[in-house]
Amino acid sequence: MQHLLNSNIRYLPVHEQDENWSLMVRTAGFQSILPNSIYPTEGHSLNYSFNYQNGRVLDEFQMIYITKGSGTFESLGCKNVSIGEGTVFFLFPGEWHRFRPEQTTGWDSYWIGFKGKFAENLVANGYLSLNKPVVKVGYNEEIVSLYRRILEAGNEERAGYQQYISGIVIHLLGYIYYRAKDNHYEDKDIVQKIDKARVLIREQINENISPEDIAKELVMTYSWFRRLFKQYTGLAPARYISQLRLQRSKELLATSSRSVKEIAVEMNFESVDYFSTQFRRQTKMTPTQYRKSCLGK
Repeated sequence: MQHLLNSNIRYLPVHEQDENWSLMVRTAGFQSILPNSIYPTEGHSLNYSFNYQNGRVLDEFQMIYITKGSGTFESLGCKNVSIGEGTVFFLFPGEWHRFRPEQTTGWDSYWIGFKGKFAENLVANGYLSLNKPVVKVGYNEEIVSLYRRILEAGNEERAGYQQYISGIVIHLLGYIYYRAKDNHYEDKDIVQKIDKARVLIREQINENISPEDIAKELVMTYSWFRRLFKQYTGLAPARYISQLRLQRSKELLATSSRSVKEIAVEMNFESVDYFSTQFRRQTKMTPTQYRKSCLGK
C-alpha cells in the first residue's frame, strides 16, 4: 500500500473575538491520495478522524473540492453518489457522512471547515441543501487559487487572519453557487438569448421598451421568454427593467441637476407620481429626499 503524495493540513485556533464574526474557519487542507493508498489516512486530529465503515459526524460545515481522481460520497440526506474531478461536496454539522477515493484512481482534494451564522443562513434560505450536497463546477483555477490563499494565510496565522480567510470562504461559496447555476443551463442557445435580452434592455432602458417587445425581437413567445428569464436571473423581465430604470434614476438624481419630473419622463415612467411611488417603495425615500442625502443635506 502507498501513502500520501503530499499534504498540507491546518487546524486553526479560534479566539472569542473570532466567534463574534459571521463565519469562522476551523480547518483547511490539501491532500493528494495516490492510487491503492490506505484511506482514511492517519495524522488527523481526533475530532476529524473517522472509520469509513462507521462514517462520521462533525460539528461544523466542510466544503471539499476534488481536483483529480474519483470516489464516492454519501450522507444521511444523500444516497451513495460518484464524485470526480471538478466536484464540490458539502458536509453539514450533525449530519452523518462518509466518503473515499477509488482505489484505482486516488484523488486530490482541498477542503475548508467552518462555522457561523452566515453558513447557517445559507441552509435556512435554501442556498445549501442537505439533500443536494454535491455540486459539479468543473476544474476551475480560480477556486483552487482561493483555497490556496486560505492555506497560505492559515499557515502564517497573522493578526486578523481569521476575518481575512472567512471573507475568502464567503467569496468561494458565492463563486461556487454562481458556477453551479451557470453550468445548470447546458443549452447555450438559451443562455445567449437571455444575455442578448439583458443587453437589449440596457441599451434601450431610456426608451418605452416592454418585455413583450424583447420576446418578439428574440423570436420567442412572451410566456416562454418570461419563464426562462426569471429562472436564469431570478427576476421577471418587467421587474428587471423596473430595477434598472430606478438604478439609472438614482444616478441621475445624484449626479445631474435634472428635475424629478424630467427624470421621470426620461426614464419612461407613467407619471411623476408613479415614479415617486416606485422609488420610495424601493429606497424608503422620495426622489427629493434621496437627492438631498447624496448632497449631504
